[in-house]
Amino acid sequence: MLRFVNALVLIVASLAVVRAHAQIMQNTNYEQELRHAQSLLAGATATDISHHAHYDLKLYDRDGHESTGTYDIYRDPTHFQRTDIKVGEFQFTRISSLTDHVEWVHYTGQMPLKIVDFERVMDIPEAAVNRFSKELETVRQMQPQQLQGAPLLCANDNAGTAICFNPMIRLFSYAQMFNRTIMYDQWLPIGLHTVPGTIRIYEDKKLLLEATGTVEAVKTFPDHLLEIPDTPSQPSPDSDYKIVKSKPMDLSESRYGNIQVAVSIDEKGRTTKESIIDSDDKHLDGVARKYARDLVFEPRLKDGQPVPFDTVIYLEYYPFFLGSQ
Repeated sequence: MLRFVNALVLIVASLAVVRAHAQIMQNTNYEQELRHAQSLLAGATATDISHHAHYDLKLYDRDGHESTGTYDIYRDPTHFQRTDIKVGEFQFTRISSLTDHVEWVHYTGQMPLKIVDFERVMDIPEAAVNRFSKELETVRQMQPQQLQGAPLLCANDNAGTAICFNPMIRLFSYAQMFNRTIMYDQWLPIGLHTVPGTIRIYEDKKLLLEATGTVEAVKTFPDHLLEIPDTPSQPSPDSDYKIVKSKPMDLSESRYGNIQVAVSIDEKGRTTKESIIDSDDKHLDGVARKYARDLVFEPRLKDGQPVPFDTVIYLEYYPFFLGSQ
């Protein structure tokens, strides 16, 4: 935080705080604040300018081992969008035609769990926003709060989930889902819109992911960058299987986390083996393995005959408690 030493600057800063406090008191409706924040996000409207957002990623697995990667988004509003991800052996490209609603995907390797985590918070804290959409009566009015001295405007369902906005810029600042914390900072302007400059994801006090971004306007994209290739698109990873039977997951823990599980399936579609590839929270490993063990999949056919196969599934653990915990 900047330290102001000039008396005039101090006065101006004090007035800004007063205005911010007044704004907090005026804008307490969660739905209105959410819509306003979403309208400011790059890629949300046709009034965007063409741009390229780049993120350098630091990712930490369940044992604390660090890996690095990059995440790039190229947007030509109302026409095309391209996403490129590179983390170790995993490389992924998705090109979307926004006019024809056609999507082309190509990838090598398995998507790391922390990339799944990142995509769910990159623009908005998706899980928390979706949770609030189911319980608007409990979160409609927000309350002013502070985090390390900074003003916040927060919606809270008193059941483990909170979303906080920065009232000065009216954008996301913070989200909490039980022991999961998402922090947004250094929002970067691009035309009339913005992208988060820094995103951090914590589980308890452990850092899972840090993304540091830049954004630039693009007058003309390189030839063919946004064109959908003639080669066929690969099927999405989750279309590799179909779950036909499952038992309810044990959701008694007041925790949030995503889990990546490798499973082996026999000719009848039954799970014969499961193992954790990565998880955000080791406390959830046992629950995830038990859930995966009870899954029944649609048998895979080869030359008309069912055959065993291996695949990877991604699970989200997010219990829904009514009222206060």
